[in-house]
Amino acid sequence: MMLLEEIYKTTKAQHSEYFNLRIQRSLSWLRKAVELQADYDFQFLSLWIGLNALYVQENEDSLDQQALSQFLHLILSKDHEKRISQILLGRYEVTLHALVDNQYLTQQYWDYQHNKISQNDCREILKQQKIEIQKAVEQQNIMKLLLEVFKRFTILRQQILQGGVSYASAVCRKQMQESCSLFSALLNTFIYILLEHAAVMDSGKAYYPVVQVN
Repeated sequence: MMLLEEIYKTTKAQHSEYFNLRIQRSLSWLRKAVELQADYDFQFLSLWIGLNALYVQENEDSLDQQALSQFLHLILSKDHEKRISQILLGRYEVTLHALVDNQYLTQQYWDYQHNKISQNDCREILKQQKIEIQKAVEQQNIMKLLLEVFKRFTILRQQILQGGVSYASAVCRKQMQESCSLFSALLNTFIYILLEHAAVMDSGKAYYPVVQVN
């Protein structure tokens, strides 16, 4: 965190006003997430806001999977040192498997609970997903793994914001802790990659620029 802030301060003169604004806002939410420590519910939301600050554009829903996917593809294409791979298949591989194997973080499970699909269909879909994810691990398909992780994060975010879980729920504590740990590592890395490649990753004017209030 301190390293990122130092890099930002020493390089901000080289970047556009709006790029700096995005990084500054993202860092502020990342800093808040660090301060929250064991308050995993609000830590997770702070991390998500920090992510939104980096890429969400005009009239773009923060849950728009296409926009998020495009951002993740761009970030990964500039990750020449394979930092994201080292996170997903290195330090956090156990966490990765815990999240992607968690049926409660899949849309199919909740579709089954609401009678939108049968139990057999749900089982078959989740079984196929597990096979595909294992294949992605074996082939080191980082983009596939990254997208699967953020699908789980999206379900978790919806559960929190729609009141689908109790605050500091003991039932959800482990998955919240694991999600925050992995999310924090990824967001730190995303910001680092953006700072390294600001010239080609400046996404233009922020949708909510700073406005002077008279």
